[in-house]
Amino acid sequence: MTTIRNFDKKCAVCTKTSPQPVLGSTSTGGYPDLDLRPSEMKRSSMFAWLQECPHCGYVAVDIENEPNVSADFVKSDEYLSCEGYEFKSDLAKRFFRHSLISKANGDCRSQFFSLLHCAWKCDDANDGLAVEMRKLALKSIGKFDAQSDDERDNLKLIKADLLRRSLQFDELVTEFKDVIFDDKLKNEVIDFQLELAARKDSSCYTLDDIPKQVTLTLEGELLKKLNLIVNITGIPLTDVIESMLEEKVDETDISKLMMELFR
Repeated sequence: MTTIRNFDKKCAVCTKTSPQPVLGSTSTGGYPDLDLRPSEMKRSSMFAWLQECPHCGYVAVDIENEPNVSADFVKSDEYLSCEGYEFKSDLAKRFFRHSLISKANGDCRSQFFSLLHCAWKCDDANDGLAVEMRKLALKSIGKFDAQSDDERDNLKLIKADLLRRSLQFDELVTEFKDVIFDDKLKNEVIDFQLELAARKDSSCYTLDDIPKQVTLTLEGELLKKLNLIVNITGIPLTDVIESMLEEKVDETDISKLMMELFR
């Protein structure tokens, strides 16, 4: 459940008052995207992650907080025009403006996440600028230190997705082909990313899209039968097992598979 309330907020830049959303609580009920974008209902609460003054355009988590940039910066053409990027989504524009303030403050961590969130809203609006926002996010991801081991690993997962979805497939393979995590699921995510990169696939996927891997225990009579097939046909054992899985043959009765291979 998501709870959001509106409060009148006095802008720290222009001193004018406006109603602003304040996120009380939210939750998720599904699988996140590979870049860890949350599922619903948190996914739909992004409009409340930042506040924007409708009078001067100042963007902050709380616009009543004094900015670490000058009022002239907020009034500048560079800021108000989003450096010339013409976003289809007003919310994407809000996150980009916040990235500019973060950049001016030297807060690379805030800049990175603002650009990542900007890319998400570009996705929602079918805006081609999503690719450019991901490229900009990649430039800032290595400029700040992770706050914990979990965040360090998560940033690696996010970076892999940023590379793939910004069409940098070769860069993804080069950087992540030898990356190994202690966590099995994280390794499966990277394996899936590498597989998608090999197919030049830049689409959005969730953790639920990761292929489920089947493990066979080969022993006893089953192993003897499989080795017999390999010895007689010259077909590699891995191909035999793959055919077995494709045919959905029961491990205790592979006569159908043997007939197919000897045909």
